[in-house]
Amino acid sequence: MKQIIPYTSYHEAIESFDNGGKFFNLFSHAHDGVVSPAELGKVAGVTHDKQAMILYLMMSISRLDNKSRERILARLDSELFKCYEKYRPVHMSLDQLLELGKPGISCTLVGTPKKVSSSISLGATIMVPVVVGAVTSFTMVPIENSYEVYELCSEESDAVVMVAHDNEKESLPERNLRIGGMLTSLNHFGEGDQAQKVFLEAQFYMEED
Repeated sequence: MKQIIPYTSYHEAIESFDNGGKFFNLFSHAHDGVVSPAELGKVAGVTHDKQAMILYLMMSISRLDNKSRERILARLDSELFKCYEKYRPVHMSLDQLLELGKPGISCTLVGTPKKVSSSISLGATIMVPVVVGAVTSFTMVPIENSYEVYELCSEESDAVVMVAHDNEKESLPERNLRIGGMLTSLNHFGEGDQAQKVFLEAQFYMEED
């Protein structure tokens, strides 16, 4: 879980992104006008997850004007721009997530997370891999076994959305936040039309006014 401090100008953003990558990224060069996956990953704190890199990118430049955002995107190298086209996150209301959310897409939600007590059984399960020797199988476990779980409640309806992150990471502050992550399959949460089939596996957050 990483807090994002959004950039306030094009020059601030491009100075951060066009950084040359790690010392072993021999084909990435600082201040060459091109942003590579290695450079974006360095800023985002992500090594191999291109989807998370793009999520970080779009959240971090979300408060720039349209022209500045377009200038940043024009600096992405061809590989990174293809990742942007594939993984570009969408912003959803809580009601939209319940109606349209599908596993595997990146999205952002705005709301105040309320932590669910670890002593409460939510009745929701997730699939986790189990490796025995060279064989990998999957088993269903309660979500609270692996994640710290929060609820976001809609101000316009009775919609409730589950947000969670690895329980070894720092807790989310219970303030108005924009939370970004990947929608992940969930085995039932709620009842009837409110049955939730996905939850937001949170990766980044930023303060909202």
